[in-house]
Amino acid sequence: MDYAVDLRQGGTALGAGFLIAPCYVLTAEHCLRAMTAGDDHVLVLFDNELTVEGRVCQRDGSADLALVQLLEPELVPPTVPFPDLAKPGDLWHGLYRPSHNDPRLSGHVNLPSMWYDTEGGGRIEAVQLLTEQELGDYSGYSGSPVERTTPDRELAVLGMLIEQYPDRADPSRSANVLFAATIREVLVRFAQFRTEHLLRVLEGREEIVPGGGTVAATELHAGRAAAVGVAGRALPVLTATDSARTGVEVFLATGDALLARLNAWSAQDLIDPSHLSELQVHVAKSVIDLALRKDAG
Repeated sequence: MDYAVDLRQGGTALGAGFLIAPCYVLTAEHCLRAMTAGDDHVLVLFDNELTVEGRVCQRDGSADLALVQLLEPELVPPTVPFPDLAKPGDLWHGLYRPSHNDPRLSGHVNLPSMWYDTEGGGRIEAVQLLTEQELGDYSGYSGSPVERTTPDRELAVLGMLIEQYPDRADPSRSANVLFAATIREVLVRFAQFRTEHLLRVLEGREEIVPGGGTVAATELHAGRAAAVGVAGRALPVLTATDSARTGVEVFLATGDALLARLNAWSAQDLIDPSHLSELQVHVAKSVIDLALRKDAG
């Protein structure tokens, strides 16, 4: 898939990751422990042989999660996956394997949501997975997106592989039980995906800048109102050319897209439903303000 990646630093293969937002790659934090001390730059390799420079911008060792910021996001096609909540019995497969000599993992969801204590000492929401491939050791698969393959259900990412469970009868091997961090856990852990961050962007107190960071802003600039796509399908992004060409219609269309995405996130429990109406009001106000400025200008 276009959103699954390899992470490397120099000649060192670090592990897997995937595009969780237009400017961010999610990976397992322990995959980055082989990095050179003091150097936070990595290479992000996509399946289509595209290589983009990245920078590790946030690490949460207790949860075994990390974000890599793409430094050239304009080179990356908009292929952010659709996230969803797992259900018992969902079929899944992993999109990453350590080498072409290794099998692709697949299986079914055993428990769709559970509290799990990671080796780093944190407690996270995880999906318990059973894999059909009994390898005895699943090292190297961490960071892979877990994609739902249940017939008649939409393809979606259910989480990211982080840990394997030891075989109690033979401690030298691992059982075919794997744990994946849920997308909901990721959204909670990183400020970039939190509701209050989205509110600040919509209010104009922060502005998304190239590379995925934010800066303080006095107003939402034309061309940036829709650049808040987080863990969903990429939202349309307004450009200066679009704004000049279509004016108010572009802002209205962007507002419709944002409202539809907010409703979808709420239905998937990816944002707190109690925040939904507040977010909708902020979207409407921002779109109206932008439209009025454009019309007056």
